Amino acid sequence: MSARDEHLDLDDIQGVVLSGYGELPQASFVMLAFGDPELARGWVGRTAQGIASAAVGRPQGSSRVHLAFTWPGLEHLELSWQALKGFSREFREGLAGSSRRSRILGDSGDSAPEQWRWGGPGGSVIHALLMCYAATPEALEALLAEQREALAEAGIEALETLSSQPLPGGKEHFGFRDGISQPKLAGVSTSQDERQRVAPGEFVLGYPNARDQLTMRPMVDPIEDPDDLLPEVTLDSDLHDLGRNGSYLVFRQLSQDVHGFWSWLDAATPDGEARLALAAKMVGRWPGGEPLVKAPQQPAGDGTDNDFGYHHEDAEGLKCPLGAHIRRTNPRDMLPPKPGTEDSLAINRRHRLLRRGRAYGPPLAESLTPDDLLAAADDGAERGLLFLCLNADISRQFEFVQQTWVNNANFAGLYADSDPLIGARGEGQATFTVPAEPVRQRCHDLPRFVQVRGGAYFFMPGLRALRYLAASPRRLTSAVSAPAMPATLLPDTWWLRSARGLNVALETGIGVTRRFTRLRNVFDRAFQQPATDAVQGIILRRRRRHAIDADLAIAAERRLAGEEEVTRRITEQMTAFLLRTYRQGTAERAGNTKTYGLLEAEFEVLELPDDLRIGLFREPRRFDAWVRFGGPGPRVTPDIRNNGVLSLGVKLSGVPGETLLDDEDHTQDFSGISAPTFTTPDVFENAKLQRLIGVGLPVWYFLNPFDSHYLDMLLQALYAKAHGSPFEASYWSCVPYLYGKGRAVKYRFVPLLASQSRVPLPAPDDYLRLAMLRTLDEVEEVVFEMRIQFQEDPVTMPIEDASVIWTSPEIPVARLRIPRQTFATPERDRLARELTINPWHALPEHRPLGNQNRARKQIYYETSRVRQRINGEEHFKP
Repeated sequence: MSARDEHLDLDDIQGVVLSGYGELPQASFVMLAFGDPELARGWVGRTAQGIASAAVGRPQGSSRVHLAFTWPGLEHLELSWQALKGFSREFREGLAGSSRRSRILGDSGDSAPEQWRWGGPGGSVIHALLMCYAATPEALEALLAEQREALAEAGIEALETLSSQPLPGGKEHFGFRDGISQPKLAGVSTSQDERQRVAPGEFVLGYPNARDQLTMRPMVDPIEDPDDLLPEVTLDSDLHDLGRNGSYLVFRQLSQDVHGFWSWLDAATPDGEARLALAAKMVGRWPGGEPLVKAPQQPAGDGTDNDFGYHHEDAEGLKCPLGAHIRRTNPRDMLPPKPGTEDSLAINRRHRLLRRGRAYGPPLAESLTPDDLLAAADDGAERGLLFLCLNADISRQFEFVQQTWVNNANFAGLYADSDPLIGARGEGQATFTVPAEPVRQRCHDLPRFVQVRGGAYFFMPGLRALRYLAASPRRLTSAVSAPAMPATLLPDTWWLRSARGLNVALETGIGVTRRFTRLRNVFDRAFQQPATDAVQGIILRRRRRHAIDADLAIAAERRLAGEEEVTRRITEQMTAFLLRTYRQGTAERAGNTKTYGLLEAEFEVLELPDDLRIGLFREPRRFDAWVRFGGPGPRVTPDIRNNGVLSLGVKLSGVPGETLLDDEDHTQDFSGISAPTFTTPDVFENAKLQRLIGVGLPVWYFLNPFDSHYLDMLLQALYAKAHGSPFEASYWSCVPYLYGKGRAVKYRFVPLLASQSRVPLPAPDDYLRLAMLRTLDEVEEVVFEMRIQFQEDPVTMPIEDASVIWTSPEIPVARLRIPRQTFATPERDRLARELTINPWHALPEHRPLGNQNRARKQIYYETSRVRQRINGEEHFKP
């Protein structure tokens, strides 16, 4: 079955997605602001019971309601961050969310978001859209009265109500038939016109789109959906699909200057016949809907024909001008590089919109004929179009059409033309070109006939997703398992300055102790493991006593409240550090900073039993790899001063399948450090540490008697030491990853070298790199064995706490082979800076788990891009 023949789950899709409700000409659209989240969820649940699905079919004189949400609205309903982050960037930012978006959409001057009546940056935050449809004005008023009563009971404010008014003959206010050319959903529509048939995934999430791919959509962990309200993801994943059967809804209130439109046409033409002809050329159809491609001189009376293309019928635009409105918004088969072919139609199908707009305001003239509209005086009344369209990818569909086709001055080889009907009028774009023989006609100084008065991006969920949104969010088991809030920094007093001095003294003392390597090695052999077991015993006793995470299933995550804000704060702090420290120089990583070496390697998957043949490990094979060995940071210092914990980053290339992070293709990354636990147990504690590092008091994080972390300090002290060589340390993942559906693992890279290098005293600044060079001179290859541990108990082997060492048996699954090579070169060091190691460069079967991994996705991505911008380097893709 092809992507365009995919059958839709009509019972779960809101009815308005598949029907414009022509039988219900009366409509009102109510912008809402929620109050108490619990009351709002209750209202959503009650409203969802009255929403008709697409399976019900077309309405027969009844009324309908539908519901959609903004990103702030979903956040207000306390949807988890895991789900919120799955929505597209455009939806998260909002229609008025950035100056770039306003520029590409043509929202400038009087149409700028700052001038909007609703949805703009200075207005009230819109949380939801209630869409009400009825057959008669009386039925609509009764429906609205019922809804207002329900809204008042739930403490929900109606910010704005926009009512539509049907116009005679299916026309819009300029007097032209509207809504003629709509895409036909394959698998639903019976149309056999391949030019109009579009894959359902172009409009409904969770189905293959025109590229036979699934558009990004929000997912939730099963632990966040204990009642199984949502459908499961159809691929090999344990996630539940919040986005499936939903769609993004674009809403824009467009005010039409009808008097200005016809007055300008009258002034630009010598008589009524020429005026009508020019108006038709600007639109691309005659007022009755007949296309100019079929009837270029005058209407032939054939009706609203939609069976035509452009390239073979009118390639030069002599019938329908190249810049006409309908030619821009739906170019059909005229798109390069192969106009007139199926390839051109395929490109067009990837940018279609499913329109659900309604006219609002009284007509300037009841007849809506051109002569009557021109003769009517400007009554000053507000009228226009409530533009609504559905699409699965706002950027690739709605925003692309607006930027690349509607507002593009160079569309189809033109020079200074935007859409003559709805386009913005920037400098040099106030022209309309009418191709003709022997000489073209150019109309200058077009005013802007359509202004934007408001707008927003909404998400229209499926009915199962609506019921999920109405349910109370999953809460933490107990206060014990809830994270503490980040530390509040104190004023810069004399005693705080004294504390910084003590911090420096302690760090200096720690650095001195690293020179006593032989004594430290003796200590490690005798006491490291017993001391580690004792510390872990204390941590685990607390977890068992309070049954922390006992309600979680194996491989289940628990999102921490406020986690996204903390991640954003850490990202900003690290970004600020990079900009402040390396603005005038070569930027290094904010963490795992110093590169000891970037080496080519081979990753060999071993012969494994059937139950371990998952994802990357599905079959024995070898992958090319890059391996980066690094130090902790955040600055590049002599190795003896800052090598307490080493790091390993591995990037495999040529991996079959799609990665979770879409900035790379066919890669799989692994990372580890030379300690079995992270410095901090979770992202909240990491934020505290980052803030204290910022004021020069990192040691205070561990020693603060009011918020102490003595156990974490002991664990770090047991493994932080001066290493002899990066080739001789073990590297633990510290945080877990999926291993197929319903299983979680941690991993470790164990060196198989027999030799042990000594730390030279006095130590050269780059003695670790020298040790690696020496080893590769002595052996043919350096080998690490990758071993995994399965989670067996959510209490004693938690997903969300990186201070707990898992104790399940280690199972070898692969070997990392590093051959003899030359790596100490400027070119290899530059490549190391361009390379990004991110645990989210991973197959879905090996998705990173836990709050630290969720934070690393954003932190690593953003800081790597900042580093590359400072250095003027490109992101390296193997």
